[in-house]
Amino acid sequence: MKRVEAGGTPVCLAHAEDGNFYALNDICTHEEFFLSDGELWGLDVECPQHGSRFNLETGKVTGLPAVIPAKTYPVKLEGDEIYVEVPD
Repeated sequence: MKRVEAGGTPVCLAHAEDGNFYALNDICTHEEFFLSDGELWGLDVECPQHGSRFNLETGKVTGLPAVIPAKTYPVKLEGDEIYVEVPD
């Protein structure tokens, strides 16, 4: 996982074990900690502070204490370049 910025938005960019790249907002919805500083568990990212987990594909909460889903963003690969589409 890596913290990047796309259009001023903090993004957690993850290369999951399924070989795909995923992007979600890097700020945990439970408390404001960077998800990219956490751990990757299959297709879930775990917040380093309180252990909330979010699914990389959907943003849905898969582990408490968070209850609000994370925003996900489309990822596109073009050659060696990775593009993340965030709304304006």
